[in-house]
Amino acid sequence: MEPVDLLLITWNRRHYVEKTLENLLKSDANFRLYCWDNNSEDGTAKIIAALDDPRVVKKHFSKENMKQRAPVLWFFEHATSDLVGKIDDDILLPHDWIETIAPIVRENPKAGMLGCWIYMKEDWDEVLAKHKYIKLGENDIFQNMWIAGQSFLARLDYVKKYIYPENKGYGFPIDQYQMTVDGLINGYPVPILFAHNMDDPRSSHYYSGGGGGIGSHGALTARVRGFENAEEYGCWIAEDARNVLIKPVNQQIRDTRVQSDQSFIGKVRRKIYKVIGLQ
Repeated sequence: MEPVDLLLITWNRRHYVEKTLENLLKSDANFRLYCWDNNSEDGTAKIIAALDDPRVVKKHFSKENMKQRAPVLWFFEHATSDLVGKIDDDILLPHDWIETIAPIVRENPKAGMLGCWIYMKEDWDEVLAKHKYIKLGENDIFQNMWIAGQSFLARLDYVKKYIYPENKGYGFPIDQYQMTVDGLINGYPVPILFAHNMDDPRSSHYYSGGGGGIGSHGALTARVRGFENAEEYGCWIAEDARNVLIKPVNQQIRDTRVQSDQSFIGKVRRKIYKVIGLQ
């Protein structure tokens, strides 16, 4: 099988990234790894610098935390495979995930971003999920409008086409809403490939940094959403997984469209208020 190109972005995650890399490099999968460190100060950069594996082909050490957009654009510029993916620095991946997903993506032009289930195994419920199964060639896919950027593969020319034209926040800068609207299939091959999110508070690997709080270097999702403690965040993850299972894709599309419309109206309203002196 031809190699795939993978991106790993990290920032002050020494407690996780060491395990992530050890697990990834133990596999016999055919990949090339591109690493971007966002100016870590906890020893993470030294771990990246010390990597000695022929599959690690590029390392970039940023002078500041550039979040995700700049590293992704850098990666797309340097990637040479037809298939690319991103793995997070706190995820333990099943060793057969690339061999399973890569052929599906290569053989099916309608394949968008396909990846591993990164919620807990107990969050998966096949009975609830079956209404979202769709055929992609010979393969069953649990379709969702989006998948998390922690562990996926997609065609390079596709994801380059769907880069947000401007910075839309901290997350992975690919417009999966538009991918789905355009008829591409995002989701998870069935049988489900289970990855393990070490930064889920329910994980035995979870590192809080002391106390029950999230901390300044806690999960990006937890910090962006303002969770104050790990227990609250863990409950939200479980509920998010359930919503993914039960909410139909067409409803997800409608909800996203409404949110976008409301955001646009809000921007217009703020501009008007500013002009007339109410802001």
